[in-house]
Amino acid sequence: MIVLDASVAAKAYLEEAGSDEAIALVTGEQRLLAPELIRVEVAAALCRRARKGELADDEAKLRCEHWLARLQKGLFRLTPDHDLLSDAIELAGGLKHPLQDCLYLAAARRFDVPLITADRSFRDRAFPFDSRVALLAGCERN
Repeated sequence: MIVLDASVAAKAYLEEAGSDEAIALVTGEQRLLAPELIRVEVAAALCRRARKGELADDEAKLRCEHWLARLQKGLFRLTPDHDLLSDAIELAGGLKHPLQDCLYLAAARRFDVPLITADRSFRDRAFPFDSRVALLAGCERN
């Protein structure tokens, strides 16, 4: 089992650096885990691309519907945010990093599994706290 954060899951629905690697993870055999927050964060990323004119509104809607349908079918094991919040708050303070990202790290630590992110600054801050935090392949140059 591995934790993928929203920065990785969203890449499976967008054409950008790391998308092929994200698709491989999302469609692979490995069981995926994330806080419930991922549901909203990936949909928000797709809507943001439409708002910026980088994706047609109807295409963003279709991709959001596909994302939500895959979650409904069990693509990720979703952990309630409230179960992770106390640990995430502590991590956010220690890392000096946004709470939302720290929910993913709290999930990885709670279940003793690796976390993969496409966010280099998050990986760089989190790695000293947990060496299982890795940057998505294909995002090394970002």
